[in-house]
Amino acid sequence: MVRSRRILKKLTVIGLNSGTSMDGIDAAIFRLSPTKTGNGDGRDTPGIETELVYSGLVPFDPHFVAKMQKVVAGGSLDWRTVCLLNTALGEAFAEAALTIIKQAGLTPSEIDLIGSHGQTLWHVPDATDFWGTDTRGTLQLGESSVIWARTNIPVIADFRTADMAVGGQGAPLVSFADEVLFGGRGTACGVLNLGGIANITAINERGKAVMAFDTGPANMIIDRACSAFFDKEYDEDGMIARKGKIDEKWLAEILEEAYFKRQPPKTTGRELFGRPYADELIRDAKARGLSGEDTVATLTAFTAKSIADAYADFIQSTVRLDEIVVGGGGADNSYLIELLKKYWPHDVKVLRHEDFGISTKFKEALLFALLAYTTYFGVPNNVPVCTGASKRVCLGKLVGAR
Repeated sequence: MVRSRRILKKLTVIGLNSGTSMDGIDAAIFRLSPTKTGNGDGRDTPGIETELVYSGLVPFDPHFVAKMQKVVAGGSLDWRTVCLLNTALGEAFAEAALTIIKQAGLTPSEIDLIGSHGQTLWHVPDATDFWGTDTRGTLQLGESSVIWARTNIPVIADFRTADMAVGGQGAPLVSFADEVLFGGRGTACGVLNLGGIANITAINERGKAVMAFDTGPANMIIDRACSAFFDKEYDEDGMIARKGKIDEKWLAEILEEAYFKRQPPKTTGRELFGRPYADELIRDAKARGLSGEDTVATLTAFTAKSIADAYADFIQSTVRLDEIVVGGGGADNSYLIELLKKYWPHDVKVLRHEDFGISTKFKEALLFALLAYTTYFGVPNNVPVCTGASKRVCLGKLVGAR
């Protein structure tokens, strides 16, 4: 169980995460300490200073990741595979932690805590009738007991389930980190992550997240089209899309997807916008006679316009965002950013996480370090207005102690 006291102190914390690309484990070491406003009453987001000590990507074995991608994509699966994948990932996350500690010139005894998100296998955020029981669920693998046993460092993991247990979507969790990192400037801003899926946190001038949700796909569909047409993993700086022409009629049709009109809070992922969805769009593009460049251009516009429409439909009436802080791999796609500014309903200033000294590559690792840190001290760290939860709770489960 987590500590009941609310007095924060400086800790050295590792954040671990494997994202939708599954290219490896993002591992980063942070020194986290409270500011003068850091010991609140549990209702407000505490002030926390973050210092990045060391970071790196610890790659999976190529054979392992190929097998795992088939599992996550919905390929052949049995309970033996799920069981052993959970512990095998635990070994991989433990090795990532030990690797990053060694690379940083530290020892495990100098690390106070590990926050591990693991690898998402499946996410069912909406209430579902299952065998006569109304339930919802999420499954992240990477056994925390294995991480603790190999490192001898306390581990907090399984962050989404507590929020879902009190009616939330279990996502987006990043809105907590966005409040900590961007909420003290006195400026309303949108914090936009352009990963496989796009999600946005709207923060008002008082530094509070007022809304956060997944807007839809970001790079996931674009990357799949680049692979199908050009045998490339992604569209570097939007160079492929710039050579194409946006098919406005097709764009309007694919924007009719029902998810885009659903009221927040809402989350999505591979379950809706994964490979089968992308492959259907690619088949449709070919049937329409579109070139590869035209397809990638239209799908890039699809991402940009779905984000801008989400702002216009759901956020603008609550808080006007004249500033967006972008992160994730899509932040490096200048064509995507140009289209986002074009489709935004008014002039908007676009900044990057790096403008604030934050590595977008390791922001999710920082998120899980922050969640582990606050949960360790019993500070609630979900944001119900963003996830839809009925109350604030501490996210994650603690394994091990020193």
